[in-house]
Amino acid sequence: MNDFRIDQDGCSEALAEHIQLRLKERAFCVVFEAELERCWERKKLGDTQRREQIQAFAKSHEWSVSIHDFESGCIGALFLPF
Repeated sequence: MNDFRIDQDGCSEALAEHIQLRLKERAFCVVFEAELERCWERKKLGDTQRREQIQAFAKSHEWSVSIHDFESGCIGALFLPF
């Protein structure tokens, strides 16, 4: 479900707000490829660099993240508070 809207410059801030709201409601927040792609475009970043940037984003907000690969070649990120 895509329930946040962003522009390129405000991407990480909007995603952070989305995750924070979800973490207030439940113990975790799952973010799927469509949302991740808005901030970290697959065609602009290698897989390793993309994962590192997602992990740095999580760490900067005091969350842990586990990134999961799907058979489709897409990823999903599970964010948890520290």
